Amino acid sequence: MLDFSQNEKDLINEETIELLEPYLTLRTPDDREIFIGPVAKKSSSALEGMCVWAAAMSDYHKQSKIVKPKLRMLEIKMVELKEAEDNLAAAEAELAEVTALKERLRKKFDEQMAESNALQERASKTRKKMD
Repeated sequence: MLDFSQNEKDLINEETIELLEPYLTLRTPDDREIFIGPVAKKSSSALEGMCVWAAAMSDYHKQSKIVKPKLRMLEIKMVELKEAEDNLAAAEAELAEVTALKERLRKKFDEQMAESNALQERASKTRKKMD
């Protein structure tokens, strides 16, 4: 118990849990739990704390076997998300550049078409004058 401080609870291994299990599941002949806080408190308040702590660490270990793989997967997916967001940002920047180029070309095209229409109109007026 002294080896497991608050920060080292993740270091509890399967062997430790297996060694604790007989105590955590200990029952009286009439099927009452023995290794629980209220029963231990009759002997010592420190023993009560130890019982509660041991049961909590066992529960923590069992739940962490479910949660840890999910947390690892979350970390992997967060890295993938960051990469995807970076790719998206690069694609959006490229799209913005292409859109700006398209607008410049559209403006130049409209100016050229206006100039072409003006020239055609002047040519048409000149033809009328010549006729």
